[in-house]
Amino acid sequence: METKNVFRRLSKRMIEDFSISAEISHHGSKGTYRENTLKKFLSEGRLPTRYGIGAGEIVGPVHNVSRQSDLIIFDRLNGISLIYDENTQVYPIECVAGTIEVKSTLNKAELIKSLENIRSVKKLTPRETTTNTLSGLVHINYPRPLPFGAVFGYRLGGNSLSSLEENIREWEENTPKEYWPNVVAVLDEGLIQHYRNGLRVAHTNDNLREAEFASSIHYRQDTLFQFYSILIDLCASTYLGPIVLSRYFDQAEQLGDYVVSHHDRFLKDDHDGVFKLSESFISKVVNYCRNDGSLSHEQLLICRFGQIPTGMTETDLNQKVYLYNPDGLKGIHEVENAVTVHDGKAIAADGVMEPCNYILVDGEAYYIPSIYINGEDLEEIPGRTRDDL
Repeated sequence: METKNVFRRLSKRMIEDFSISAEISHHGSKGTYRENTLKKFLSEGRLPTRYGIGAGEIVGPVHNVSRQSDLIIFDRLNGISLIYDENTQVYPIECVAGTIEVKSTLNKAELIKSLENIRSVKKLTPRETTTNTLSGLVHINYPRPLPFGAVFGYRLGGNSLSSLEENIREWEENTPKEYWPNVVAVLDEGLIQHYRNGLRVAHTNDNLREAEFASSIHYRQDTLFQFYSILIDLCASTYLGPIVLSRYFDQAEQLGDYVVSHHDRFLKDDHDGVFKLSESFISKVVNYCRNDGSLSHEQLLICRFGQIPTGMTETDLNQKVYLYNPDGLKGIHEVENAVTVHDGKAIAADGVMEPCNYILVDGEAYYIPSIYINGEDLEEIPGRTRDDL
């Protein structure tokens, strides 16, 4: 069997199917037909069995969501879908190996839209370490991989592959390499891919970090085979690691440069709403604390209470934390009658740091005495009430 000829025939069939879609007047139906043609091609035993193909949105453990993705390649052995019906699915980012943006006509506008979609997906990936266990004995730790992102067009739109190459280079000038597309293809035209260290192809996300430039190659009728080969390589090089679904229960939030959690559960006596700390207040706290330096959890407990509660482990006590205390407030052990009870509420004496709230910023704990949090530091969360806590 001449494999090259098989794919040339498959390419002709896809072009014929695309021509049929041109007779569909409704734009949404045409797009679905177009995406289903490529989806059918990949679903016919042409992906490793561990991967499935869906469409829809991708969510991350931070309060964010990708743009709509045409085709999502996900881990169907160990992955899950948070929402699933015939037309739309929602997948956690940890389950996603990659996405493919499918375009009828790949002009500059559609290309840029596709590139932004790919960036929105890659940005969802948690910056963390995951573990791969081999044969139940060997444990390998590595950064959680970003999903790959590909663009697949059925035809050009009055432009050329070379002009698309220039469009990509222009977009990439202000985009970190980790968000670049892994491959761009136009059926029966060719591919645009990146190169590193001279003429070494950079397809995987690891290699893209070393990429120097994008360049186009006119594979013509062999474009489908080349695109498919790269897709298989990308799937084979991706190990997703486990999904930690519990963190989707209480998602963090991206505020400016920080990923923040435990900052969105403040209440006011005269209001049924729920409030969160403002971005400006959090920035003020982080800047002060990082300039002041961290301390161990053990040191913090001594500072607040004068003693270590029973049951604390050495790991807990050695954890690095921060304390926001620009006025040098004292612990309850340093002030007589530091806390009194009035109408069932604990009232701290002047100059005492209790009660103390804590938030997580980029995974690190920041402790903030309540006295430093004023009304202007809080923003109401629309639609959330006390019953949601």
